Amino acid sequence: MIRKMMLVVFVFGAMFSCSDDDDTVQTFVPNSGAITGGPFTFCVDGVADNVSGVMTDSNAVGTNRTFVVTDDLGNILGLPPTLQALEGVNFDEAGAGVCLIWYLRFEDDLIGAEMGLNANDLEGSFSLSNSITVTRNQPDAGLLSGGPFTFDVDGTVDNVNGITTDSNATGSNSTFVITDDQGMILGLPPTLMALEGVDFDAAGVGTCLIWYLRFEDDLGGAMMGQNANDLTGCFSLSNSITVTRN
Repeated sequence: MIRKMMLVVFVFGAMFSCSDDDDTVQTFVPNSGAITGGPFTFCVDGVADNVSGVMTDSNAVGTNRTFVVTDDLGNILGLPPTLQALEGVNFDEAGAGVCLIWYLRFEDDLIGAEMGLNANDLEGSFSLSNSITVTRNQPDAGLLSGGPFTFDVDGTVDNVNGITTDSNATGSNSTFVITDDQGMILGLPPTLMALEGVDFDAAGVGTCLIWYLRFEDDLGGAMMGQNANDLTGCFSLSNSITVTRN
């Protein structure tokens, strides 16, 4: 009886099986593992916004690798090949919206990894990691219309009316802001109804300005006694409407 001899050798995780009858090769199925870091939230304000602290899985496998930046529908916006390249991406230039960062490990048969295509349509031997969200906020208070208003300080209640905000205004939060003519904040009516309830006669003689403010959760400085010129965070102030109190 003749025994067939088989030698099995493991080299760098790939198993090569050789026998008298055939030669077979088994290679790893790519596995991108889990990426960590973020999520990130930026304000689109003309200042460069870069991610940092993103880490890939040390156990990830696959002959080739790249990061993939998509929109929230999977459309490929960029393919930074390295972590350094990813950290060099300026997300401010993408405008308002949501990006997703993925890590891709793949073999040479990958098809569809191109800008303008969709990551959901990738073909070949590959593995996509979980995604990290990059939210790009861009509040826009738009145009405030109505007025101007002129009142006599005579002990009779004076209220504004007919003010309308821009239907295209954007931003997670909103409020009206009443200032004096130097920008000092006198009031923050949260709604149009609250604004129309303000008695400007009680403020005495002078000039008030009414603004509309759209902002994100990081807003700082929006308090009575502070100056609207010193607001910080991600926000947008509309034009102002003048209220003259004679």
